Amino acid sequence: MIFDLESVASLPEFVADVCVVGAGVAGLVLSAELVRQGKRVLLIESGGTEPEAAVQNLNACFYTGQPRRTAHAGHCRVLGGTSTAWGGQILELTDGELASRTWVPGSGWPFSKAELKPYYERALIAEGLSSAVQRDEEVWQQMKADPPPLGKELEAYFTRWCPEPNFARLYGEALNSSKLCVLLHATASAMLLSPDGARVEGVRARTCSGRQHDFTAPRFVFCLGTIETIRFLLQAGGVRGAEAWNRSGLLGRHFQSHIDYNAASVAAEDALRLRRWFANAYLRGLKYHPKFRLSVAEQQERQILNIAGSITCIHPAEMELRRVKRLARNFLQGRKSESRWQDLPSLARQSGIMLMLAYGYRVQRRAWWSRDSAFWLRVHCEQEPKSQSRVTLTDVRDSVGLFQAKLDWRVSPLEWRTIREFTRQVRKNLGALGVTKILCQPELELEDGFGKVVFDNSYHDMGGTRMSEGPADGVVDPNLKLHGMANAYLCSASVFPAGGFSNPTHTLIALAIRLADHLVSLQPRAISIEHRTVHA
Repeated sequence: MIFDLESVASLPEFVADVCVVGAGVAGLVLSAELVRQGKRVLLIESGGTEPEAAVQNLNACFYTGQPRRTAHAGHCRVLGGTSTAWGGQILELTDGELASRTWVPGSGWPFSKAELKPYYERALIAEGLSSAVQRDEEVWQQMKADPPPLGKELEAYFTRWCPEPNFARLYGEALNSSKLCVLLHATASAMLLSPDGARVEGVRARTCSGRQHDFTAPRFVFCLGTIETIRFLLQAGGVRGAEAWNRSGLLGRHFQSHIDYNAASVAAEDALRLRRWFANAYLRGLKYHPKFRLSVAEQQERQILNIAGSITCIHPAEMELRRVKRLARNFLQGRKSESRWQDLPSLARQSGIMLMLAYGYRVQRRAWWSRDSAFWLRVHCEQEPKSQSRVTLTDVRDSVGLFQAKLDWRVSPLEWRTIREFTRQVRKNLGALGVTKILCQPELELEDGFGKVVFDNSYHDMGGTRMSEGPADGVVDPNLKLHGMANAYLCSASVFPAGGFSNPTHTLIALAIRLADHLVSLQPRAISIEHRTVHA
């Protein structure tokens, strides 16, 4: 059942076991899993079914610190959240990324990867990837190719890509369940706390036009995205007793995002082998992206962070090709209403290239790389778990009355040294194979060269509400419950103590499924939505 707070005169009677705030990837997966296990869920979402400028403006964030491209983009307030815009790439955190590393202060999660393993497996089902080849060795076998001999310092691996990245479409059936009540255009603007501040009694939601409604439930889960989660909790901290979850003083601190950077240009000396090793593979309709990472032994020996890289191919008409690919994908998948027919001229201009792409996909099962493309070594580096980056509040309010956030994003000397050493190692190892000549960016010669770089934004925001065993070291416990609160949880990449270099969404989905199991195991206590007149 889907309703719109902006237009509905009164809300239906609905008995909710859990109120989930935010209908992005985490919120949708969590809600669907709770419903599957017999719970009734109230799901409130800030946006509607399509992107809207007025709602998107609620993401406005002041930005300071290290320059990077598109600092404010990448966060979508719409049913489906950022999944409506991402590519769908997923990757597990490695054992080393979850473990404590003696040379990386603040590293380590409060549980091992063994705890997440069954939830990673269920996450593949939730993502539509249950049929994906799970072992990298088997991917190479099915490709009829050998992995690149990268030396002891580097390890080859694959990421996998969701066949349907838009979770609003993927979970269309669940959204129509009688056990799920979805309210659109309902932006959470306040927590309503008990007199002792130890539990959440309700959430106040507002629309951009000023309509308001209070929602009650036995338990609340906030799935707001990293910056929005921090922003919401920081201003809720002004309410009596709300400081219980921030006894550590860490709320908003140690924000992390992957450092994405084209570290070197790549000249293909053996284009055939380069493509065979590093071009995307397509097996039974699923996409696999070959990459390489620095081994844990090398990280420890050099006392640096986790980092990975890939060889990217940028066609001279890259942006036009992306429009054509989107048009073709929507048409082939039967989503003609989503096709942008103004892209048809691009299709005509690039028809020859599209034929080559189709041949690579259908016959060779590999992405086609044209000879006139530019090739880059693209690196994605983790940030220090105790990063100096931080999210705070400004004194500027948005249209629903919340103070806007300010992000101070920093790149540390250790992160820069990790990028420099990794790039040099890749240059050495690939150069020895005779497939490439790698020319590093000039700023990599400088110890403080990162100050001269405008980094790319991966939109992989993490940290700021650190998961910890006790309230002195973080904001949520290992079950994602806010420290000091009886019934409030976070399901956001903001809880990651350390982000590693892996794409965070797969791990977030695993955490959402794990949280669903935990909530189902608790004593049931369902109550109805509190009905108050919706008013302007």
